[in-house]
Amino acid sequence: MSERDPLLRPRLHAYTGLCALTLGLLPDPWQWIFAIGGVLVGWVVFPLTALEAKLRRPGEPFLGGLRTYPVAVLALVLLLPRPEAAAAWGVLAFGDAAAAIYGRTLGGPSLFGHRKATWLGSGAYVLAGGAAAWSLASGVVWLAAVTGWVDVGSAPTLGACFAAALGAAILDLVPLPPDDNLPAAAAAGGVLHLLRILT
Repeated sequence: MSERDPLLRPRLHAYTGLCALTLGLLPDPWQWIFAIGGVLVGWVVFPLTALEAKLRRPGEPFLGGLRTYPVAVLALVLLLPRPEAAAAWGVLAFGDAAAAIYGRTLGGPSLFGHRKATWLGSGAYVLAGGAAAWSLASGVVWLAAVTGWVDVGSAPTLGACFAAALGAAILDLVPLPPDDNLPAAAAAGGVLHLLRILT
């Protein structure tokens, strides 16, 4: 087997975020079926492939990030309106991936002495996560309008998307088991939901 690529996992993490655009296309209840399918792939099919060994971190338990990611996505799709689910998914996929890529490749000073977070990585989390959240949510609304297959409502504002990314980046600093995917998704989705209620 070839040497393990430490950036393969965050890149794949980001690529799967593009699947959020399907929320602008899939009629009810297919968006939920699609998300449940993602959980089944992550929990049943994926462990049987050679890619699992390349992506799993040394010492990572079975119930780690590779399993919590699809569960987090399913929760977002079940609990939030489609544009908000896409936005929170964008934060989860692209924000976390950007933090890992920039933090590992460029390094820099740690964020308030945090053992894994750097100023550059956390900044990348907020910038990439916020931009991806707004882009994916807007893409979902646009696809729904163009096709007419689903009615999704309006996208969160740009400010709300960056606030969601900031909330997820802050919660990412807290070591919560088993992985940061569920807390980050909850933070991003919670901020978007709260801002929708308040505005």
